[in-house]
Amino acid sequence: MNMRLAPMEIVNIVVRNAVPIVGLVFFHWSAANLLSLYFIDTLLAIAVIAAGFFYHQFPAEEAPGLAARINTIAGYAGGAAFIALLFAVPLGMPIFILVFGVNQVSFLDMLRDHGFLVGVGLQTIASLVSFRDLVAALRKYSPDQLGLKRRFAFVFLRWFGTMMAAFVPVTFLLGRYGPLVL
Repeated sequence: MNMRLAPMEIVNIVVRNAVPIVGLVFFHWSAANLLSLYFIDTLLAIAVIAAGFFYHQFPAEEAPGLAARINTIAGYAGGAAFIALLFAVPLGMPIFILVFGVNQVSFLDMLRDHGFLVGVGLQTIASLVSFRDLVAALRKYSPDQLGLKRRFAFVFLRWFGTMMAAFVPVTFLLGRYGPLVL
């Protein structure tokens, strides 16, 4: 099957991957901010895939009436958030140890960083666009045809690659250029 990416999908991919680079160059993000943003992006990607699976199982269009459709969509969000939170604990433990334990970064200071909040906002918007695109694709193709299992595996592979790069001593030896490795 030959599935081409729509222009908005390409823009979404570019934006999601440009956020860390823009953060490094213009907002002078630290490695802690980057790792935290990658963690949030990973959880958002898991949530999008989970919500897409829920949509495939329980299409909102089949719900009778507006209230039932809204309830179904809220179910997607709630179910996806629950699954993302389940994965947040084991996937987030290295972040909490490395960022908040070893480097003693303040979570409140991170939340006060305007650039970091912009990054989180952009990643959230990109995730909503990804979900919209996934729903549109699921109307035409099955999850197997779209490779949702492969996408899910890629999210984990990307996260573990990021964690490996974060724990390699070379990253620390590069000083302020260490986040570029990430």
